[in-house]
Amino acid sequence: MSQFSPFAIALRLSGVALGQPERDPTAGRLSSAARQQLALDGALKQLTSRFEPEDAPDSFYAQVDIPVTNPVRALLELAERSGPAIAAMLDDRRIGMAVLDIAFDYPEHGEAMSARLPAHVAAMIGGFGIDIEISVYLTDVEEDEET
Repeated sequence: MSQFSPFAIALRLSGVALGQPERDPTAGRLSSAARQQLALDGALKQLTSRFEPEDAPDSFYAQVDIPVTNPVRALLELAERSGPAIAAMLDDRRIGMAVLDIAFDYPEHGEAMSARLPAHVAAMIGGFGIDIEISVYLTDVEEDEET
């Protein structure tokens, strides 16, 4: 049986357009983008690791990095903490798309690879409208980390 052990997991949000957040006197002189990032972080109840403009005006790309030391627990916590907010923002189009990218390494001399995402994790993530994407990279992450 395969083990679920990705080397990276990221929640990618595209088409983030929360509108113009009200100016908060405690936020100082933050840009509109910085205020939107703070608003998104608050709604998700966790920090985004990337927040950058997209081609469309007032539309942003955001990313949340998920720890991989215990990936099943981390994904369940993500769904519990941020899932309802993501579903609501997808529903009213404050977010265009939410994708959970789960990355695995495929060793250069490997012949086959499999990974099993537990059904209860997939159901919980998918239940909030978050797509699941599997990325496989031709590399040996453990070897790369040693150098």
